[in-house]
Amino acid sequence: MIGIGADRVSAVLLEQPALAGRTVDAVEVLVPVVSPPLPRENALGLELILEGFLLHRGRPRHVDHVPMGAAVLAGDYCYAQGLVRIAATGDLDMVEALGDLVALSAAAVASGREEDLLPLWRASAAAIGGESGPGTAGAVRAARAALRDGVPGPIHEIAAGLPPVAGLEEALTG
Repeated sequence: MIGIGADRVSAVLLEQPALAGRTVDAVEVLVPVVSPPLPRENALGLELILEGFLLHRGRPRHVDHVPMGAAVLAGDYCYAQGLVRIAATGDLDMVEALGDLVALSAAAVASGREEDLLPLWRASAAAIGGESGPGTAGAVRAARAALRDGVPGPIHEIAAGLPPVAGLEEALTG
């Protein structure tokens, strides 16, 4: 383990005794996308939610050599830590967006539609980060609703109009 700042995913994970000796200081992929305009602590919350999702899928980036049962618990810990940071903003639209992101991501995996993950995460990060243009919060909210109804086209169209997010595709498909 290397010395890391308290505002890094790995530092938050070190606070969990069950993960002692298992953390890795990986490059964060969503923090640069949403920070600014989000404060660093809130962008870190989004990154923790991504790590929670990846832990549940068995493909974490910031944790190494964790048995699947422990990985699920670590994923729950990341979700909780991420949501605590985001909820502290008092921004209920952001909390709703992240709840949808987690639920729709799990649904995509469960239904074998993993091709929806990257567009969903890209569009959600853009909306949360205050992007203008195709990634506006209203457009992404409508696209999430369509995805929930089994219509993935709108979220894919929004994502196609956004710049790529370095490392996100690898994180979701790695």
